[in-house]
Amino acid sequence: MSEKLTRRAPAAGFTLIELMVVVAIITVITTLAVSATKTSAKPIDAASRFANLVGEASRVAVRGGPVRADVAVDEGSTRRTRIVGTVGSSPAGATVGFTIEVLVEDPVASTPRWDEVSSMTVPGSVTADDFALTVGDHASVTLQSDWSTFVVSCFPNGSCSAASLFFSSPAAHARVSVLPLGTATYVRKDWN
Repeated sequence: MSEKLTRRAPAAGFTLIELMVVVAIITVITTLAVSATKTSAKPIDAASRFANLVGEASRVAVRGGPVRADVAVDEGSTRRTRIVGTVGSSPAGATVGFTIEVLVEDPVASTPRWDEVSSMTVPGSVTADDFALTVGDHASVTLQSDWSTFVVSCFPNGSCSAASLFFSSPAAHARVSVLPLGTATYVRKDWN
């Protein structure tokens, strides 16, 4: 019996390992491209986000309606919502945030409690420099920098107490002013 030697033709296509290497390379290139095109937050972004938070606090205050008289006496105010400053920490350092709290009345007792509605944290690429509890530019107001004392109150008629906040990054500044006229806010790309 004679054996015939047959030659196999080389296999066409790619091996599994070759495909996995190509997929890994494409993944790395895509990740680098996405991270390179991602923009960091700017001070104007933080100012706009805070202005939106004021609008939300005002709407929640209107929906909540008037504060009961005995609760208003105990609280010392007729405010329905408040935006409080918070100071936290991260690996990069101190972070400033803002939280909307709503006044919740007990049906029997006059002592209310404050429940969190929503919050925002100032992005790491932006610094919350200072604030004033009046409206004005950076040079014309009395600046404060202890964010744990920051409070903007919103009332059942939709108005909020006045404040000016100043945000910065190495390349830019921004200001947001809360006007005591309903939900009016004023956002600028500078501190003036």
